[in-house]
Amino acid sequence: MSGSYFVPRIGRKYNTTKVLILSESAYSWLDEDGEVVDPGPSHPTENLNFWGIEHFGKRVYYTPMGQALCGKKSPSRDELEQAWDEYAYTIFVQGTVGLGAKSRPTKEQWLEAEPNLISLIEKMTPRPLKIIVTGKTMWNNHMKCTGPHLCDDIQAYKLSDGTLVWCLALPHPANREAGVGFQWEWVGQHIRTFRSFDFPLRDT
Repeated sequence: MSGSYFVPRIGRKYNTTKVLILSESAYSWLDEDGEVVDPGPSHPTENLNFWGIEHFGKRVYYTPMGQALCGKKSPSRDELEQAWDEYAYTIFVQGTVGLGAKSRPTKEQWLEAEPNLISLIEKMTPRPLKIIVTGKTMWNNHMKCTGPHLCDDIQAYKLSDGTLVWCLALPHPANREAGVGFQWEWVGQHIRTFRSFDFPLRDT
């Protein structure tokens, strides 16, 4: 699939933070009649609202992310809604990667994902100043930042007008490997530090 397919969820306070959260991919599922349902363009909004806020605690991505953003193990619905409203949220790989959570993107989908992301952030109003990347596979293998590199996990894209968009790479929320996996307390601290830091907006 060429071109942006998913429409980002734009939080009500995104204009005050200009921070985008990026997840890796989305998969298809079976409905009650056994029919395959593919994620639609509004999937970032529908999925986050349903699993990340209304039914918190039942999906492996949104549970630890919600804990990290709220800074607590058992956030309330209002706390989750307020936390997510400070961000825009979208998906890196466009379209479905297949049926079920274990499906993986094709080589073609990986190759198309980054150009689509750059095109998207160029067009967003306002553009994000920072991106929180949730997944080291996409970060290490499929995101080639064109701007300054502060360290392995903090680098920047340089947009067509020279603006820098800084990225923080985090483990995927489903990764529970000891020492290197997603630990919501640690992740939450890193997100808050990343948000508070004044990165240069252009190369100096």
